[in-house]
This record gives sequence, structure tokens and C-alpha cells, in this order.
Amino acid sequence: MKNLIIAAVLLMPAAASAQQNIKFGNLEVNPFVSTQESYDSNIYLTKTQRKSAEINRSAVGVNLVEKLGSRVDLMGGYNMELLSYSRATSINNAVHHNANIAAVGRMPKDITATLTDNYKQTTDQATSELTQRAKRIENTAGLVVEAPLRGQFGFAVAVQDTYNNYLSHTFAALDREESQVGFDVTYKLQPKTRAMFSYRYGNLIYQNSDFGNATTNNMDVGIVGDIAPKVVGTVKAGVQMRHYTRQLAGADDDITTGGYSVQALWKPMEKTEVILFAKRANVESTYATSRFYTSTLTDLSMSREVRKVKVGLGLSYEAVQYPEKTNAFMPKRLDENASVRVTADYNIQKWLTASCGYTYKDRTSNEDAFEYKDNVVSVGLKASF
Repeated sequence: MKNLIIAAVLLMPAAASAQQNIKFGNLEVNPFVSTQESYDSNIYLTKTQRKSAEINRSAVGVNLVEKLGSRVDLMGGYNMELLSYSRATSINNAVHHNANIAAVGRMPKDITATLTDNYKQTTDQATSELTQRAKRIENTAGLVVEAPLRGQFGFAVAVQDTYNNYLSHTFAALDREESQVGFDVTYKLQPKTRAMFSYRYGNLIYQNSDFGNATTNNMDVGIVGDIAPKVVGTVKAGVQMRHYTRQLAGADDDITTGGYSVQALWKPMEKTEVILFAKRANVESTYATSRFYTSTLTDLSMSREVRKVKVGLGLSYEAVQYPEKTNAFMPKRLDENASVRVTADYNIQKWLTASCGYTYKDRTSNEDAFEYKDNVVSVGLKASF
């Protein structure tokens, strides 16, 4: 299959560069195909048992857009990803399927409704040559209804449900469903800038154990849109209050955590972009007696396009703090993840892009077993229409 994908990329007709998409009436069809070859120095992310491998990651898929008159837009897509390793192929090779669909409806009085569903049949990376990849299905469905209120105010109601189902009994304890329902209130500060307040009530249920069952109340305030000169994005700060339904010795049942998120795009000059992503939030976990950990992540990426070449540099740092001690003689687990990445993309044709990159990852921890270093070098080719 890998060779067929590579051949498809190289043999696509030059006429496609002028077409850029395929249309059947109002239906737009945008197929794509890609292949990437990489060398990974530490595929299991360990400190003492490092194993390297060459990895081929190939994908083929299609995106669809359909307009049903002036009031309804339909979008969808599917891609299949194939992972091929040079080491322990029966353990590491995998096939992933990803599908998504969305519908946007525009109703009278400027009311809009957006319905989305994202489906993944995927795997979690193997941690050694003695363990299989953890196969799982993940599905996230959501509905948002937005409406303007009097004057400069706006209101939205949102519902979301995420389901994770592991296909092996070994990981059955991780099967869970998380639902959220809530609302947003916005106020127009400027033509392209809004202040907002949001509230979400959440319910987390594990299918085969009540170890991590919890309810959450999430509140955020922030601004959306043009947040500074030449800067577009979202800045939010808030608090999460979670309550676990099962009492657990050595663990708190009621936790209040402050959080924030920043997504900002700055264009200081033409063909130059700086993207900042920062987030502090709780993440579900099953490590020892800790039912979650708090992640504080900052990621900065910069890119510059010169003629047909786009060069990028990325820096990332994440602190991972677990709330409970592993044992009485150890401090609470704290991991620090840092990475540096360098990328370059070359537009061979409008429809064909070559890429190369290097990523260095480093984790330090106050629990020595979780430390590692990793280097990944990659080259790739992608065609899209």
C-alpha cells in the first residue's frame, strides 16, 4: 500500500494543478494523498531501553463541501493513515481511520446551528516490544446554537459528548464517556472583538469502574477576535470545580483548579506568522491514586515564507503535575516536557508540497523511570486538490 501511495503522488497529472478541486454541481471534492519517511531514535520513549526505527506514515483521504441553498452548508471528510515500522512490525504497525461531518444551518433572526461529529479508529503507541498498541475508538459529537440578543450581546447554547472505547480487555478500565452542556454570553467591544463568559457542566463516567467518575463545573471569561494590533485569537481564564463520586484513600474528592487558554496569531509582516498556544487544564489519568493531572503547556511557533519555501521554528514546554503522592516517601510526581522543532516546506506545484523536519523531545521527572530523550528526522510529500 505504501508503494501505491507514493506512486499516486508522483504520477498525478499536471492538469490537476489548474483544477484544484473536483465539482459535481454544488458538491466540492478535494482528495489528498501524503507520505512521510522518518527516523525515530527512541520509539518507546524510555530512558534505558532505547529502540530506534524507520517509520513510514502514509495517508489518503478526501474532504467534501456541499451547499444546500443559502441556508445550509454540509462538510465532511475521511482519511486512512498507515503506519509502517522497521522494528517489531507486528507490534508497531497500525491502520487508523478518521472521519468527520459537520452541518451549519442559518435560521431567521441571525440564529445559526452547528452540528459536528468526529470519529477516530486509532491506537495508542506501544510502550515496549512486549506490549501491543492499545486500539481504541473515539467519537466526539457536538451541537452549538448561537443567537444575537438585544444590542451588542450574543448568546449560545452548547452540548458535547466524547466517548472512548478501548478494543482490548487489557485497557477496559480506560473506557469512558464525558459529556458537557452549557452556554456562552458575548458582548461586542469592537466590530471584530468580543468579550465572553462561558459555563459548562460536565459529567465523566467510566464504563467498567467508578474509580474516576466525576462531575465538573467550568467557568471562563475572556476576549475573542482582534485582541491586539495585528493579533487575532482567543484569551480565556477560568476555574474548574470537580467532585468525584467515589471516595478514595489518599486522594481529594473535591478539587478546584485555576486554568487559562491562549490561541493567538500575529502577522508582523507579509508571509510571516507567529502562533502562540498556551493552556492550563486538568487531564484524565489512571496513574497510581491520581485520577487526573494538571498540564501547563506553552507552545510558540514562527514561520517565514520566501518564494516557494516556508521555514518554521517551534518551541514547546509543558509541566505535568500529579495531585497525589505515589507513596509516603516520594514527592508528588512532576514531569517537565520540552521540545524543539524545525520544519521546511517547498511548494513544487500548487498541488504538490515537499517537507522536511527535525524534532527533539526531552522529559525530566522527579520519578526517574519516566525520563527520556528523543530525536525525530523526517521528509515527506503531499498532494492535494
